Order: sequence, then structure tokens, then C-alpha cells
Amino acid sequence: MLGLGSTASAQSGGTRPECRGVKNTHGCNCALSNGGSITADPDRPGKIKWNGPSRRTPAYMAFMNCTNRSGT
Repeated sequence: MLGLGSTASAQSGGTRPECRGVKNTHGCNCALSNGGSITADPDRPGKIKWNGPSRRTPAYMAFMNCTNRSGT
């Protein structure tokens, strides 16, 4: 289960190496900690974008709680 353990690590303040260089590092950390992904941005060559988990998965609520900084 993805749940609170992964959310807490994203909220602890450490930026994941994959998220360096993106505008919203906190959102990126939360997405990757809860089943999201990083892909190349086709509209901006050389840049990356992150995607949160699907809204149809239980991980989406953990992602939203993380991005809203719930539980800190």
C-alpha cells in the first residue's frame, strides 16, 4: 500500500534528485512518492514535467494530502 509513509518522506523537505530543475519541486516530490511519473516535456525541449497519480487510484488521495501539506 502506498499510504502515509511515502507521503511523510515527501513532506520532510528533501528534494528528490529527479525533481531538481522543475518549478514546483514539492508537487514533484509528492507525485513521485505516490505513484506519479516524470517525462520529457514535448513543448519545452530539454525540460521535464511531472504527472501525479491517476485520480482513479487510492494513491491520488495520498498525493493530494501531500501537496496540501496535510499531516505536518
